[in-house]
Amino acid sequence: MHHIYRNIICSFFLLLLSHQLVEAQKNLLDPPRIAVGLKGGYYSSAVGFTTEPISQSPVLAPTYGFLFKYNAEKFFGLQVELNHITAGWGEFNQEDFTETVYERKLNYISLPMLTNIYLGKKNFQFVILVGPQFDYMIGESKEVITTLDNQRYDYYDRAANPFVVSIAGGAGVNILTKYGHFQIEGRFSASMTDVLKADSRSSTNRSVSTIGGLTFSYILPISGWKAKPSDDNTSEAPSKSNDNWEIRNDQ
Repeated sequence: MHHIYRNIICSFFLLLLSHQLVEAQKNLLDPPRIAVGLKGGYYSSAVGFTTEPISQSPVLAPTYGFLFKYNAEKFFGLQVELNHITAGWGEFNQEDFTETVYERKLNYISLPMLTNIYLGKKNFQFVILVGPQFDYMIGESKEVITTLDNQRYDYYDRAANPFVVSIAGGAGVNILTKYGHFQIEGRFSASMTDVLKADSRSSTNRSVSTIGGLTFSYILPISGWKAKPSDDNTSEAPSKSNDNWEIRNDQ
């Protein structure tokens, strides 16, 4: 199932990338729009293992970080983030699903590099994001709550890979106001590499993490957002609306 999700996401990403290359020379912005912001929210995560049927409970953890936006085109842009995220899973007793017997959490510094697609005009936009994500592990915790002789898998003692590559996607809305931009977004990512090291080809040697959740971002425009001055040499004072953070007239 995880392979199906990853193939769908990869195909969607390639389709969006090819479309962007075709439209690259249209709707150019001069100067480009630049913005920075803070984001936070909650993610739910799980880890899938091949072949072995394992009943899991997801791990819910906060996420927070910084983002940078660069838009050289009217409907396309780049969003780069630096976040703290947590991936992991809990495991139920196979004979009693009310009892958790194992839990593991992996903490990462995450670097998503996402293509943005904007739909809408004026002060309300729909946003679609897709691209690669690079995660570097900074710590982990694990707990064997109950030891069961008939339920102890090889990954209990396997070390985590320090570096994981994922494909990420999301969708949401971006509201532009004179006080800043407010972006609400649902995000999903699936790892393309294993989160745990595998020394041998066992039944649970593949370990793929999936993360999804909701985030809120507060974004401050830096440059390229005010209306572009006209080329005439009139001595009229700039309009009052230019003093606000608002979308340009060429949107």
